[in-house]
Amino acid sequence: MHLAGNLSDLLISLWHGMMECSHTDDKNLWDWAVLHDEDTWTVHGKGVENAGMFIPSSFDCKPRNIADKINTDYKTWEFHLYIFGLAPALLYTVLPEHYWINFCKLVRGIQIMSQHAINKQDLEHTYVLLCSWGREFELIYYQLRQDWLHFICLCVHQVLHLVTKTMHKGPPICYAQWTMECTIGNLGQEIRQPSKPYENLAEEGLRQSRVNALLAIMPELDDGIKGNPTGSVDLGEGYVLLCKRDKQPWLPTGEEARVIAGFMIGQGQLLQRFKQWACLRLPNGQVARSLWREKLKSSSQFTYDGQE
Repeated sequence: MHLAGNLSDLLISLWHGMMECSHTDDKNLWDWAVLHDEDTWTVHGKGVENAGMFIPSSFDCKPRNIADKINTDYKTWEFHLYIFGLAPALLYTVLPEHYWINFCKLVRGIQIMSQHAINKQDLEHTYVLLCSWGREFELIYYQLRQDWLHFICLCVHQVLHLVTKTMHKGPPICYAQWTMECTIGNLGQEIRQPSKPYENLAEEGLRQSRVNALLAIMPELDDGIKGNPTGSVDLGEGYVLLCKRDKQPWLPTGEEARVIAGFMIGQGQLLQRFKQWACLRLPNGQVARSLWREKLKSSSQFTYDGQE
């Protein structure tokens, strides 16, 4: 199982008060179990669902209502987005402060370790964060109590080795389980002949490795790079305006006019008419959406992939 899934299961079990409780223990003493109350848990799950519409589509599917789906088909990627994306904000002022700060150290460390490229300074910072998290986790949850020893799962120890493993093998995202699963699925789709499936699979893997190596050496050979959509405007440096847009130029008024005029004057220009655009593609591939079009939508128009 993925490390993200194991950590999610551990933390949610603690906060929701689902961990095993021995006869020498009392769940009423668990001040970290802030989601134990069903009403609080239900409200929290709804908050997760509502927050999903603000996640960029490049993050794949958004997490659903965790209170409704956690015992059925909640996917590992949903757990990852929830724990390491939404939970720090949703649990702010809900978790006691020392638990929340400890959790944020884990979140920041895992966020850095999820990058495809990690520099030395970030690795050093992550090592401090994760070691600090692990030590504090034992002190504030386990508290050296024998009947709380089961709070320290193997995934807690595994987190402490992420940085050293990265130094030897590279970023975990390059060899994580879902990366391997995706690669196997992609290679399997290339097989067209039913005979000798494993031999064909090995041949497809070899061919893809050769192509990847060639493109890494000579990226100009990659003719699969798509151009900008019709009607878009390339602003340079990776920024692209995407339709929809105003048919007629628009003259801002009121507070909008004051702010824009202040900027234009700073650039040595006067206030002009503008065309409003619905979207702006950023250099990292994400799409920023303007309030001009988004305010016309209802929450029902957003699907789990973040698109209309």
